[in-house]
Amino acid sequence: MSDSRQIIKQNGKSFYWASKFLGKDYIDPIYSIYEMCRKLDDIVDEQSEEAAIKEIGLIKKDLTKESLQKKFESLKRLNDDQFPQIKYFEEFILGQERDINFRQPKSINELLRYCYRVAGVVGLMVCDAVNIKDENLKFFAIDLGIAMQLVNIVRDIQEDALRGRVYIPENLIGAVSASDVLTKPDLISKVEQEKLRILDIADKYFNSANYAIKFLPKEVSMAFGLASNLYQGIGKKIIKKEQPFTNGRVYLNGAEKLFHTLKFLLKSKKNKSYQPIHNNMLHLPIKNSPSTNN
Repeated sequence: MSDSRQIIKQNGKSFYWASKFLGKDYIDPIYSIYEMCRKLDDIVDEQSEEAAIKEIGLIKKDLTKESLQKKFESLKRLNDDQFPQIKYFEEFILGQERDINFRQPKSINELLRYCYRVAGVVGLMVCDAVNIKDENLKFFAIDLGIAMQLVNIVRDIQEDALRGRVYIPENLIGAVSASDVLTKPDLISKVEQEKLRILDIADKYFNSANYAIKFLPKEVSMAFGLASNLYQGIGKKIIKKEQPFTNGRVYLNGAEKLFHTLKFLLKSKKNKSYQPIHNNMLHLPIKNSPSTNN
């Protein structure tokens, strides 16, 4: 098994499941992007703050195709016409820096800007890697990344708090410490309430993305449509189970993944009759960022 495949299998089980529906010519470019993103995440999450600041700073100082390929072996597998635009790496690095110098987001809009940087631009990188040039379709790729990241944030509240991070914005739960999120009953109840609000916002972005996925090349549309449905399924399970975040992660088991897969395959037979029209209101919080609809 290739390094990229092993990394995605270990760290992104839902996407790994969905990636089995990728056309064979699209697997390696997408896995290459995922491996690079995962390794950048690990620099921030696994190293000391001082070491992470130094390493991310060195990468940021020389953001070129050549330097990135030297740093991340997986990017050498991308042809020149598959290599993502440097402006997307710049945004991704800004998201990583925010995690190093972490502070609780003040608002939903600030949280959405973070999600754009660490996940929305990954969708844009993938568009470049699989040669999707349609600027309109890129709007929806951003939406899918944002939606998935919002689910990750809700799913990982406990895990993030143990790292000293609280992603639920101040305007929802107040300015709080990570330790209080884990120990104060009143605050735990408030977080439980507000995580549902965040999942509701995620659904708006999922619904936007799902509307356009069927217009992607067939070699990738099945995989990304299924990934969207699986992540949205995690959010729905969080709501249905009413399991407090202090009990740990909620995930889909094999039977649930199979159910969502079959359900998606049945829905995907519907005809695509109209070109997707993007709701630019979804991109107001990320206005003036690369490839957004504003």
